[in-house]
Amino acid sequence: MKFVQEMPCSCGGVFPFATYGEAPWPTVVCAKCGMAGGQINPLSVSVTAERLLYRSKQELEGGDYTLSIIIGTMAVESFLTRLFFRVKGMDSFATTFTWPTEAQEKVWENEYPRKGGFTGPADFVSKATTGMTFDEFVESSATAKKIMAGFPDAAGLSAKQYFQSDLFYPRNRIAHWGYVSTTKDEAERCFALAVAIVSLFREMDKVKYGTL
Repeated sequence: MKFVQEMPCSCGGVFPFATYGEAPWPTVVCAKCGMAGGQINPLSVSVTAERLLYRSKQELEGGDYTLSIIIGTMAVESFLTRLFFRVKGMDSFATTFTWPTEAQEKVWENEYPRKGGFTGPADFVSKATTGMTFDEFVESSATAKKIMAGFPDAAGLSAKQYFQSDLFYPRNRIAHWGYVSTTKDEAERCFALAVAIVSLFREMDKVKYGTL
């Protein structure tokens, strides 16, 4: 997948960065003054997830609301799986002092739940990271509560079930039922939900490993 980011130059022009997948950002020149510029990735469990969130926002702003929802949920799922591999990898490194190989990660893939929509993987990764279920973590973390405060209609509900019904159900309706008449309001809400979920898992990672 192609990722594009236009960053401002001091001259008022832009640096037209573009890359694919997790490839590094190439050095580019400002379209106005010709000055060379570089771009670095954010410090994150999943560079792909961060890029997907940005791409989802671009599609939302560009009016492709259906695609924005699809890509936003991809970002959530990418962050979830990479956080799981991070936990497994750190645990492995603590005993072997070597980073996991691709073959090891393929073995670990068999441990990752394939069923349960969002709720199964959410609990699985949350327990691996914090020792708590997803809902238990949300209830115990002050930062998580602040994130959830942005969704007042979720008060008193299971957070994981709330995200399942309000983000993953719309995604499934698109992917499996062919619903492509998504509205701007639906896409804006789904994007906000995707950002919230990734933010919650970022907080789990911070709790386990501290702030870098």
